[in-house]
Amino acid sequence: MKLEYAKDNLTQQPYRHYLKRYQEISPKVISESSGLTFHEKEQAFLIRFMGVLYQVTHPEFQIRYQEQGNGIYMLEENIDAQILLLRYLLDGNAVMSSGKMISYHDLPWGEVYYRQFQGRCIFRLARNYGTRIPEFRRIMESLHGIKKETGDAAYEFEFLEDLKLCLILWEGEPEEGFPPSAQILFSDNFPAAFSAEDVAYVGDIVMDYMKKCREIKKESRCENE
Repeated sequence: MKLEYAKDNLTQQPYRHYLKRYQEISPKVISESSGLTFHEKEQAFLIRFMGVLYQVTHPEFQIRYQEQGNGIYMLEENIDAQILLLRYLLDGNAVMSSGKMISYHDLPWGEVYYRQFQGRCIFRLARNYGTRIPEFRRIMESLHGIKKETGDAAYEFEFLEDLKLCLILWEGEPEEGFPPSAQILFSDNFPAAFSAEDVAYVGDIVMDYMKKCREIKKESRCENE
């Protein structure tokens, strides 16, 4: 899918910058830092992103999904996801997680961007799904999320190549003045892969995916009616 970037310089300029770097760097260097295998015959990497396997060519950076999903292919459709992937391939490092999950505030420089992340992602998660737990569960299951025994609903899922998130919801008691709340945790190998500023975009991309899931569900319900 070809995207139109010229309408928004806030995404067009970074995209072009990182694309140029990607096209100039050797796939061997990318493989060494990311741990991804470069397939010579296809001239491409195979990358699992939010539960879907994609083929990403080098040096063209053409992206094609390799598996049928629920119709949402963020890496093909979302320029922020593409920029994030480019930054990971260029500057990130693949490190095994110890299994520990950390909060955004615990990331290096996370305290600097925490308020923005809290407003853009954590409050948004609580506001949109704190009173819609069944819908939250359905969306998390579409990401092959693993149910966790914390909060009123919590799921852990892979965002990108062994980089995992855990989304947690508490319904609260609105009638008692306690609104729903949420938390987003990250596997402790995230700091090797992304800066705290990049991780904020991780949250944005997940929230955008969840919004698309809701829209698809509404469309399907209207068609059935």
